[in-house]
Amino acid sequence: MPELESTQLRLMVTVKAYPTPSTKYEETVCCAGISEDLEWIRLYPVPYRDLPGQGKFRKYDIVEVTAVRREPHKDNRPESWRPVLETMKIVDHIEPKNNWEARLDWIRPTILDGYAQLLELQEKENKSLAAFRPNKILGVRVRPDTNRWSAKQLDAINQGDLFSSKEPLEQVPYRFQIGFEDEIGKPHWLSLIDWEFFELWRGERTRLGSEEKACEQVHKKLLQVTSEDRDLILFAGNQADPRKRQTFMLLGCCWPKLDLQGRLF
Repeated sequence: MPELESTQLRLMVTVKAYPTPSTKYEETVCCAGISEDLEWIRLYPVPYRDLPGQGKFRKYDIVEVTAVRREPHKDNRPESWRPVLETMKIVDHIEPKNNWEARLDWIRPTILDGYAQLLELQEKENKSLAAFRPNKILGVRVRPDTNRWSAKQLDAINQGDLFSSKEPLEQVPYRFQIGFEDEIGKPHWLSLIDWEFFELWRGERTRLGSEEKACEQVHKKLLQVTSEDRDLILFAGNQADPRKRQTFMLLGCCWPKLDLQGRLF
């Protein structure tokens, strides 16, 4: 078997999705960011909750890590790399206050014309990660999620929990969606799997003692994110399964505030 390509990466983390069960790794998190070369990079697998405290990077941290290409038969998406976790270092953090321009220096050069262009690039170039602005917001939804984790997935995380002091992984039984029109006027509703929104739901359920009220709080946050006074940029990614490459999810987003002239504060 030929040796897999290896490289040193320095990137700004922009994506940290909610953990999902894995029959091989117990649980994993899809993490992604933008490299110094202004290219999107996916880091997988990342057992985020098992990382040591100093390794638990935040969004908009600058991290350095050695990474190896994933085996083509497992994942041939050009953005996908397997991080060598013991080499990962947090070297900086780009704070949000009065510093959105510094974050956008990384993000802005990667922004596509829209979601239709991403679908085209996926078909032609196997592109699997990108940033884009929606042309028009159609609305937001918080709905029950009827897709349940499989028995094998549950067995994997339950087995891991026997030997771990971390909180058991919980499937949030709701789906959060943003609806938008792309640059050619086609409507789309994509699920948002950003960890922050799932943790918002879990925290509000604990605080308010009600799943329904927690859903209202997430809905309120989504309305804020998609409001007209925000410069909403969506981060989309697809799945490794070649049969599902044209199905994208929203891995995250940023929504810096606009002033009255449409410029960033």
